[in-house]
Parts: sequence; structure tokens; C-alpha cells
Amino acid sequence: MSSAITQIQSAGKWRIRGTTIALVVSVAVATAILLSFAGDFLIDSDVTVVMLVSLVFFAMLAFAAGYGRDRAQSSKWLILIIWWGLLASEEVFSYRSTLSSTSSSDFASEAYAQGFLWVIALLGLLVVLVRSPQQLRGLFQGDYKWVSWIAVASILSSVYSPNPAFSLAWAFKLGLIVVVVHVCAREMTEIEDMRKFLYVTIFAFVFLTVLPTLRSLFEADPLGDYGSRDLEQRFREAPTELSAIAGLLVLLCLMVYSRGRRRWPLAIAALSFILMVVAGGKTGIVAGFISGLLFYALQRRVKAALGFAAVMLIAMVLALEFTPLAAYMQNYSRLEQFSSFTGRTGLWQFVLPYILQRPILGHGFNSSRFIAVLHPDTPFSSAHMHNSLLEAFYDNGLIGLGLLLMILFVIGRNLYRVMRSTESEEVRYLAVGGMAALVNLFINGMFNSTFGGRPDASYMMLIALVVISSHLLQMSQNVRESRTLAASV
Repeated sequence: MSSAITQIQSAGKWRIRGTTIALVVSVAVATAILLSFAGDFLIDSDVTVVMLVSLVFFAMLAFAAGYGRDRAQSSKWLILIIWWGLLASEEVFSYRSTLSSTSSSDFASEAYAQGFLWVIALLGLLVVLVRSPQQLRGLFQGDYKWVSWIAVASILSSVYSPNPAFSLAWAFKLGLIVVVVHVCAREMTEIEDMRKFLYVTIFAFVFLTVLPTLRSLFEADPLGDYGSRDLEQRFREAPTELSAIAGLLVLLCLMVYSRGRRRWPLAIAALSFILMVVAGGKTGIVAGFISGLLFYALQRRVKAALGFAAVMLIAMVLALEFTPLAAYMQNYSRLEQFSSFTGRTGLWQFVLPYILQRPILGHGFNSSRFIAVLHPDTPFSSAHMHNSLLEAFYDNGLIGLGLLLMILFVIGRNLYRVMRSTESEEVRYLAVGGMAALVNLFINGMFNSTFGGRPDASYMMLIALVVISSHLLQMSQNVRESRTLAASV
């Protein structure tokens, strides 16, 4: 990880290499021909969608590889697009598979389509590494070593999971993410590079919130258990996850916004705030409220904190009045779910004996996906632990839990040191946003498998916070040393 802040040298004009254009055009023409003449073979529409999405992703990578002032600049955008693709891949193909056994044949075809995008991302990553193999240096050094080791532990534990192929597939994505984030960290040589990384992350999170919302508006709830009226039967997909992602998106937008810059982050933050509340995910709403207040409180902006609380209160009142949220909350209260956190306490008590059966190594990475298959009496047939720490404990044992706790510790420690000692307001502002995001992830993680298990967007954001916090700490130290040197001169 680079320890010096340098300026990127501008050289030459932006240009697109002829080989890049030829490559993209060739793939596009070949795909068009295949779709035209192979219609009888492409009966399944999912195959066509996979091909088209893969082509778009491939084209983005190809243009990034050939579009830039120089090779270093094109590599930087290439790795950022790979990061965006890995974040967005979970929503490109939305699926819900119901397992009756541990056989891999029970999974939806969309799961394999998502894996195909990971392979394309791997090819793009290999291009970057072939150009600059030194980017792998430091993968097991400094604060990031904890992330690398948890990926190694997850890959190794996949071998003895109930379904090794399934677990290895997700471990492959986790390992890919760990390398991609490390390369992104190597490309962060100044604070603007970190802002670019956060911008790309925000655009991916917008994709992760908009797509399920649109599907929910146009696809009615097949079970109709969100309410009796037509509008109420249009169930918002996975409300807990959607509220959590939207709440985290609010913080990321506030984190990158500053006076004198473009106001688009505020617009996205406002829309995400509304979605966070309307989606109805209880933990996501509470986490968003607490972390939002913390964001302003750490800056000692009392009026802004009070304003955020007032806006939150008004939004909740309007949501309860004009959306199905009120009926949902009444039903939730009627079933007396508050005391047990929607039955989560019963699940935690149920799985604890199984965790203690293999406390050191665990049952294998992502093996919690099969808990209800192996033990049919699992409360509400849960497919995960509904707690990130228990998720890591069940899957990877004390080894995985210890590594996850170290990741949480180094992020919090680094951000606290920056907020306490930095002399740069911009660096401190980013650190405050990072701390609020960490709190948001942690609160959601205590009632959902936000991190420690399947490497979806929230887990990826936690990994990203490791490099963000480390770079902010290094930048803070560099600013302090520069000012000390200037004062001595």
C-alpha cells in the first residue's frame, strides 16, 4: 500500500486505441450474428440476457483498458470498473432459490449467470496484473493482512462445507474482491483517487437500490402477505436488505459531498433516504437513523443533527400514513415479534449447539446456507444466522470470527486516530463519514448476515473501509509531518 501522496502527471490527450475499437466491434458483430442465426438454440431467454449483460460488461472493461492519457490511468479506470461490476453483479440477475438438499443442481440458473460475470471480472483483473504485477505486493502486510487471511480461511474451509462447489464459488468471489480492493488501494495516491473510488461505489449502490425497487413496482408479491390491497401486494424485495443498502448509500453520498462541489450527491442521498424508510426494513431504518445522527454529531454540528432527526421523524410519519408500512408494523406488533427480534433470538439459541460442535474450524464457508436443509426444525427455515458474528463463527469457527473482529477493530482504530489528530478538515470529514458507515454496517450486521458470510455489497463495503481508513490515517500523518517540517523551516 502506497504511503506517499503524489500528484498524477497529465500527459497527452485522451484517446481510444484502434485495437480496443476493433476488439469491441468484433465481439458485438459476433454476438449479433449468433443471436440472429442461433435463435433455435437460444430458447431460454436467460441465456440471451447473460450474453447481452456480459457483452456490456466486457465492452466497459475493453474501453477502460484502452481509454486514457497513459497506461497507468487506463489501469486505474479498469480496476474501478471491475469493482463496480462485482458490486452490481448481485442485482444483474436477481434470484431466490429454494433448497431441498445440498445438491448444486437445486440452484437457480441466474446463480450461474452471476458467476459468469465474476469470470469476466477475473479476466479484466488479469489484464491489470499482467501490466503491473507489483500491484500484488503487500497483500499480506499491514492492516489489509486480516482481510487477505479471512479470504484464505474461507477458501480452505469451503472444502469441508456441506456443498463444497457452492462454497468454493462464493469463496472465489471473495478472493477476487480481496485482490481487486487491494489493487484499488495501490492506485490511491491522493485524496481525489479515494473520491473516485467512492463515486464508483455510489453508482453501484444506486444500481443496487433502483433495480429491486423497479422490480417490486412492476412485479406483485406472489404471496400477497404484505397487505390485502393491490398496492400493498406489491412487495418491496428483501426490505431488510434494501433499507440497509439505501441507508448506507445515504452516508456515502454525505461522505463525498462538500460545499463548492456538485450537488448530485445530496439529490441521491435524499432519494435513498426516502427509499430507506419506505422499504420498511426495521434494522436498516434504525441503523440509518443512528449513523446519520452520528455523522453530524462527530462534526459537532448540533443543528444539523437536530435537523436530520426532524426529517427522519417527518419521513416516518408520512410513510406510516401513506404507505403500507403502517399495516405491516401493526401486524408485526400483533405477532409480538419485537421482543424476539422477529424470531432471531430463537434462531441464535437453536444454532449455538451446532456452532460449539466445531468451534475452531467451523462447518465451512457459507455452510449456513444449508442449516435448514440439514436441520429441518430450524426456526423459520433460515438460510443464514441473522447475525454477522455468528455467521463467521458458524462458517469459519473461532479463526474466522477472530479475523473478522480484527477487521472491525483496525477500521475503527484508524478512523478514530484520524478524527482525533488530523489537521486536514477534508481528511477528517472523510473519516467521520467512514466511521458513520462502519456503525451502520455493524448495527445491520447484528441482526443480519451483512458481513462474514456471502460477499455481497455490504461485506464488500466493509473490506473497502479497511483500505479507506488506512489511507486516511497515512494522509493524516503526511499532513502533520509536512506542517511540522514547514514550521521548523
